[in-house]
Amino acid sequence: MVLAIDVGNTTIHFGLSSGKKLVREWRVGTDRVSGDQGIRKWLSGYRDIRQVIVSSVVPRVSKLLKNRFPNALFVNHKNVGLKVKVAKPAQVGADRLVNALAAHKLYGGPAIIVDFGTATTFDVINSKGDYLGGAIAPGLELSREILHERTAQLPRIEIKAPKNVIGKNTVEAMQSGLVFGYVSLVEGMVARIKYEIRNSKYETNSKSKITNSKLKVIATGGLAPLICKYTGAIDRIDTKLTLEGLLLIGKEHE
Repeated sequence: MVLAIDVGNTTIHFGLSSGKKLVREWRVGTDRVSGDQGIRKWLSGYRDIRQVIVSSVVPRVSKLLKNRFPNALFVNHKNVGLKVKVAKPAQVGADRLVNALAAHKLYGGPAIIVDFGTATTFDVINSKGDYLGGAIAPGLELSREILHERTAQLPRIEIKAPKNVIGKNTVEAMQSGLVFGYVSLVEGMVARIKYEIRNSKYETNSKSKITNSKLKVIATGGLAPLICKYTGAIDRIDTKLTLEGLLLIGKEHE
């Protein structure tokens, strides 16, 4: 079996593959993993793991995983399998690079990948799969926590869409701001990225520019289905995109 591990600031997403398909996936809160015993607990019962591929943006957990799996492949800008065309490639989160690789391999390019994680990220690839850069905004859950923790009277709310954009009470008003506000954020950012790409020459060794009709928009992350329900800016939802990317990278390094 192949084990894919996507370590985020809020959750760790595990995926087990037998052959070409994921046979099981599960999530664990990142703050619940505090030592090697915690890693062993979440993986108890799986002894036939022949390969481990990791995407991590949490150094503390990376260290634990390196101790537990000395031969694991940790994805970075050098081994991800695509050209990273930004000023400082080492600073791009491994999860963003994995998403870009997966989007190119599974859906083709050019594409915008929107990941609804602790941060909401927007990443762009051209038709050759080159990573061109992107944007980072606070995620929904992070924004919710800040609203609750940094104000005197706003409660901690469930993230769901209210019936109306105009909230009739504090909870509905907060839910409207979070859900519909992020819908507008996605629509606005996608439109701006498309405009910038349309008016720039991002295709290497090509005289043709990327057009909106060619540009796919792919969403991933746990909250993608909720936000994408209220917008037509997204072409496809794939909540397993990062795990699928890790498995694709693993195949290239077998």
